[in-house]
Amino acid sequence: MQHTGRSALRLLHYWWPLGVGWSYMMVVQRATSLTPNPFGLMALLSGILAAYSVDRVVDPGTAIRRPVVDRLLMLTGCAAGLICLLAALRLPLETAAIIPVLGFTALVYSRLKRHVVVKTVLLPAVWIWAALALPFNDGSWLGWHVMLQPITVPLLLLNTAGCLLCDLKDEVSDRQEGVRSLAAVYGGSATIRTAAALSLAAAGLAIVEHRAGLVFSAAALGAAMTAPSILAIDVIGPLMVDVILTLPGILISTHVV
Repeated sequence: MQHTGRSALRLLHYWWPLGVGWSYMMVVQRATSLTPNPFGLMALLSGILAAYSVDRVVDPGTAIRRPVVDRLLMLTGCAAGLICLLAALRLPLETAAIIPVLGFTALVYSRLKRHVVVKTVLLPAVWIWAALALPFNDGSWLGWHVMLQPITVPLLLLNTAGCLLCDLKDEVSDRQEGVRSLAAVYGGSATIRTAAALSLAAAGLAIVEHRAGLVFSAAALGAAMTAPSILAIDVIGPLMVDVILTLPGILISTHVV
């Protein structure tokens, strides 16, 4: 029973990024008044599910090694990948061209993440690019035009802060394995300070742009940073960060903001 509970908690952690992707979509929709393309949104969410499911099986650093769970993750990842492909076939070519680029990035990420710039910059940027360009692309190739929306910068800053905090749990293992995350290279305290600065900048821009959901999320991240020992707990810390990043979408969908 205890193993089942831990496995369920890990699966929740592995699949919660679906909620983060949905939340970012809600933020962009509110900020731009654009209607998301349903097939673009389907491609975004199924792509997230596929990437995070398969990565947990093929990544040798993944703590869970239970055959039943691994099979479930691989089956889910393959099914989600198929859905993503079918959705891509219904998208304009200019938008669909984004998907192979994102897929290639996901495949090589386990190798590229050894470089600090990849862990700190590339992953957060790819997240925001996908969240904007797939559901809201206006016909520009690879969605470059939609990336010029004012909401992009505070969303990117907040997402980068969240990604940095998720690396705290891997500080020791990343250092041992030569993965150059900010936490592994400069330590947890420097990572917390950097994430705090990014969250503060995101909140400031969100206030200027009247994006209350992002302000609440940045404040919640700031509060979480006062308990770095919890953020560094495997599964618990990253899941808490992802829940906080989902907060703007929840506040918008419930008409609180």
